Formats: sequence, structure tokens, C-alpha cells
Amino acid sequence: MDEDGADEAERLTEAIDGRSAWPEAEGRYRLELTEPDEPVGMDVFATVLDLTPRSPETVVVDIELGRRDTLTGDRQTALERLAANPGVTAGSDRTRGTAPATVATVDALARLPGDALTHAVALDGNRRAIVERRTRTTVRFALPETGYEDAAGQLAPAVVDRIVRERG
Repeated sequence: MDEDGADEAERLTEAIDGRSAWPEAEGRYRLELTEPDEPVGMDVFATVLDLTPRSPETVVVDIELGRRDTLTGDRQTALERLAANPGVTAGSDRTRGTAPATVATVDALARLPGDALTHAVALDGNRRAIVERRTRTTVRFALPETGYEDAAGQLAPAVVDRIVRERG
């Protein structure tokens, strides 16, 4: 494997294992979901990507769905859309890899069953995490104070009340 391939494999492993670097200059926040399919998880994910001052570059995904799973409609289309990215591999029962941080990628993730989404983390060009959804019921993100205030203004007050500041 060439150096770039090794680099990409290392980034994938670190991100999926939850070892992505976070920016020091931004506040860190966490939202615990009450259930994996709670739509607010992907709402927060998308809102943070919209408001971050950093440029989202890639989304690293680990999904417990693959070619052998019987999906229909939007869910099938979503998995196919993710798997169509050259950096994503759809195995028989698991889909993992890196996709561009686009509206289409986030939309595809939002259409998949929450209990199948093991991990998704959006990274900037310096490989620092912007927002991650992990362990099916946790959303973590980093934003500067003004970005957090903007996010809080776009989310339902009941959701904002559940967000915990971790540090920063």
C-alpha cells in the first residue's frame, strides 16, 4: 500500500474508533439521544456543518448495513448513494469509508436507520473533527461561542436544553 493509502486507512481507523482530533480553540458540546432513530441527532449534525467556520471536507462512516441487507425505498437509495463514493466500501453486512462532506452525504445518513449508524464523523481539511455521531445515541461537536449561539437559535429549545458543554 502506498503512503497515501496508508494515510487514508489510518484516518479511517482513527475516526471510526473515535480518536479524531478536535480543535482546541472551539467549545465542545454533546447531545445524548433518547433513542437511535431520534431525528434530532442528524438535525444537530447538519446544523453544525452549516454553521461551522471551518470547511467540512470528508465524512467518515461506519454503518452496520451492507449488500446483504434487505432495504427498500429511501433507505436503499441512501446506502447506494453512500456506497457510490470511491472511498466507501459496502461489504456484505457493513459499509465503511470516507465520503465528501456534502448535503447528499448528510441526507443519505439521515435516511438510514439510527441503530445501524455506528459512527459518522465530519472532518475538516486538517483532519480535525467538526461533528460526530457515535455509539448510536451520542452527537458531539465543536463550535466557537458565536457558532453555538447561532446553532441554539436554529434548534428547538427542548433540544438546546439537552446539549451539554464538555469543554472550551
